[in-house]
Amino acid sequence: MDHKNVLARAISLALAGGTLAVSFASPIVVAAEEQNAQKVERIEVTGSRIKRTDMETPVPVTVLSREDILQSGAINVSDILNQSPVTMAGSNQSNSTFSTTTVGLNTTSLRNLGESRTLVLVNGRRFVSGVDPSTGYAVDLNAIPASMIERIEILKSASSAIYGSDAVAGVVNIITRKDFEGVEVNAQYGTSNEGDRDTKTVSITSGKNWSGGNAWVSFGYDDDAGIKATDRDFSKQDLAVFLDDNGQEYIGPLYSSYPPQGRVGSYNGDGTPYTADNGFNRASYRQLVTPLERKYAAAGFTQTLSDDVSMFTEFNWNTTKTKDSTIEPTPLDVVNDVWLKGRNGTGGMDINSPLIPDALRNALVADGITNLNQTSFVRRMTEFGARSTDLERNTIRVASGIDWNINDLWASQTYFTWGRTDQLQDNGGQVNIERAALALDVIKDTSGNLVCANELARVQGCVPLDLFGANTVSPEAVKYVMSPAKASGQAEQFVLGSSVTGELPIELAGGNVNVAFGLEYREEKGSYSPGDLAQTGASSTNQADPTNGSIYSRDVYAETILPVLESLELDLAARYADHSVTGGDVTWNAGLEFTPIDELKFRASAARAIRTPNISDLYGGRGETFSSVSDPCNGIDASTTGNIAENCRSIQSISDRIATDGSFVLTQAEKQGTGGTTGGNPDVKAETADTWSLGVVWQALDNLSLTLDYYDISVKDAIATTSRSTVLQRCFDVAPGEFDATCGGNAVRDQNGALTEVHSGTSNENNIDTSGLDTEINYFADIGPGTFKAQLIWNYTREYVTTGILDGDSEDSVGEVLTPRHRANLNLSYALDDLSFSWRMRYWASVVDSKFGYNGNYTDGEALTTYNSIDAVIYHDINARYNFADGIEAYVGVNNLFNKQPPMLPQGSIYGDTGTNTASTAYDVTGRYYYAGVSVKF
Repeated sequence: MDHKNVLARAISLALAGGTLAVSFASPIVVAAEEQNAQKVERIEVTGSRIKRTDMETPVPVTVLSREDILQSGAINVSDILNQSPVTMAGSNQSNSTFSTTTVGLNTTSLRNLGESRTLVLVNGRRFVSGVDPSTGYAVDLNAIPASMIERIEILKSASSAIYGSDAVAGVVNIITRKDFEGVEVNAQYGTSNEGDRDTKTVSITSGKNWSGGNAWVSFGYDDDAGIKATDRDFSKQDLAVFLDDNGQEYIGPLYSSYPPQGRVGSYNGDGTPYTADNGFNRASYRQLVTPLERKYAAAGFTQTLSDDVSMFTEFNWNTTKTKDSTIEPTPLDVVNDVWLKGRNGTGGMDINSPLIPDALRNALVADGITNLNQTSFVRRMTEFGARSTDLERNTIRVASGIDWNINDLWASQTYFTWGRTDQLQDNGGQVNIERAALALDVIKDTSGNLVCANELARVQGCVPLDLFGANTVSPEAVKYVMSPAKASGQAEQFVLGSSVTGELPIELAGGNVNVAFGLEYREEKGSYSPGDLAQTGASSTNQADPTNGSIYSRDVYAETILPVLESLELDLAARYADHSVTGGDVTWNAGLEFTPIDELKFRASAARAIRTPNISDLYGGRGETFSSVSDPCNGIDASTTGNIAENCRSIQSISDRIATDGSFVLTQAEKQGTGGTTGGNPDVKAETADTWSLGVVWQALDNLSLTLDYYDISVKDAIATTSRSTVLQRCFDVAPGEFDATCGGNAVRDQNGALTEVHSGTSNENNIDTSGLDTEINYFADIGPGTFKAQLIWNYTREYVTTGILDGDSEDSVGEVLTPRHRANLNLSYALDDLSFSWRMRYWASVVDSKFGYNGNYTDGEALTTYNSIDAVIYHDINARYNFADGIEAYVGVNNLFNKQPPMLPQGSIYGDTGTNTASTAYDVTGRYYYAGVSVKF
């Protein structure tokens, strides 16, 4: 066999285009020498710093080609990347619509292990995070426009020894276009079957080669108009599951009990009885898909400085803006948000306040209410408009380096990258609660007019805030009470690296030993300011502290390829990382390849990987929370046994209450009145992951290849936010001699023993174990006058088990919405001269919303049954392209050809996204989508 020809065929099949290019599961290539004794040219493959003669490695790599991106019609690379069976969205334009800090993000997650455990590289080097540092850490794929991308290599295995921290689930390496010559103009327009979500993209790239160098520059503009929730039947109304008279489940509308006319106890603000029909449709203000606008510029430069030395520079700039990103107006809980009763506030409104309508006053007096702080008082602040998030993210990144061919056997590269993402955010529709309190305290002046009781507040513009009825808030009151909020964040990254690769004068049976050595320094900085009123707690949003911190890591690594036999190769790598907070960690990779015949290869790999905590994990500013907390002392009496009971009784206020009442039983108000904060934790340690895989690569025929890989990933000490109930459980369930009644300052009780504050933060909470099987099959054949290609990519997930470190409880979520047992893509294409046609089928297996009964209906709260099960979904996408003369190519396509609607996951479900009634991470919410485009090269 002519191995060099095999190599050429492998590369051409993998990179020439068409659906077959999705995988490097092409013919096996074995390192060999041609008859003229010249060595096969070495190539660079993701997952190793040593150039190889073989496209296949001990760990599996899937490749999405430029042709795949073009055939998808996607203007955002995340749309095609997250449709692969091994990746899914972390954040996307639909599942983040209800968030004020992550709205508009597009991130990716390998093996569903989370975006922070998926390392995203650009040309083998790190890219700066696009997430505000108080929230998390992940590369925003919006910052890497699709028009710049040549291919995407997905390394489906842990690789911290090669690339450092975060490569726990694997690596997504985005390879950009290089050595561009000439001018290329691309334009595309798309729209949905409903005539919305119009998308437009246009880019122009120009480049020039000269002796020893190349320079290119690219500019582009993308616009995605998004979709309003009311523009789809499944999302135009908040929905929930109810039970009919026969106990059967049905889906019906769910209205918010925070209505525009106000609700005081069981009455509307005007005093008429409140019924469910008086509620508010929150979906009327929501987005199904966040509108997004992007502008970008990129450039590259390479130059040979001498026969052995060359340099390169890459530049990226991107700005992303959300447009008209809104959710429903502020739901104001006057008793707890303004008068702060839930935080032991003493404010209220006397029943004789002149603001209260007579009909409401009479009804409340009849119910024994003398002050509105004795009942509920809530209102939807529609006069303030929707809560809006106008968010802009600006990302800039520079990478530059020197390549030196030391001699025929040795080479080195020294490079740096620097990047920064600035996030600027304007939030509308908020309420200044301090001013609201002043504007609700009203008297009559000498002329009988209603005015604010506080004279100084009147001078400062205070006017009465009338919340009793629809459209009763005056424009003057809106102006006085409205609280525009600005927030800003910045993530910055600097990496300096140097490596040497070469061939040792050590010859084994299969050839010489190849090695790589390197040093790397990485620094991350992050800050976030939630705005002045949010920091002081004067806004209707929860109080939040700023974030500010920095970390660095100094790494040294080594890698070697040992050709033990001509048919047996051993790959070894190790890295020592010295993290500024968590200290030193050692990671390693080991791989084995056995090629008994040219057409068959067996491979195995094992690795130890880490994820060191990021700025958010360590230094995330503490934010206020009022989520429910379970007090382990609730229900304790004098006879209750055990450490928890004994520790509870050691608290004087609880002991006194037991003595008086017989037991310590919390009231409903006490259960719901526990505030506190969550945030970062400087004591968090690194996660570790042990992974292994076994696989086979078989070139069954010249035109048929198969890869089959089993993988197993075990993450220890996974970082998560500790629930406040868990904080209390850990505190009280200890020997009495070790008990601290304040739980290290994290628990505060009032004079009656009730918790008023419980604080928490990030911690090493869970162990995660997942395993499964990846299969890729590629086939091509000449049929008639053209060439037919087929490819199947299939993932089988065997387990996804999360185990709590504290209690040891384990749950296997395989078969739930985001962990289906099966995911697959089948790609078919036919090319005839200048015309090509492709058909892609995407399969998501049948699932359930919860295997453990954590969801519930809105009638009796019992777990869902009928609406717990979700059928399998298949999406069909088609694309046709034609190459005209003179470098013109035109194409048309339809995604979701049969307009498959997403399954219902309404309120009460586990995986339903807020405001969408489905899970957009898994299912298409746009519907049938048409697009057409043209590319002109000259």
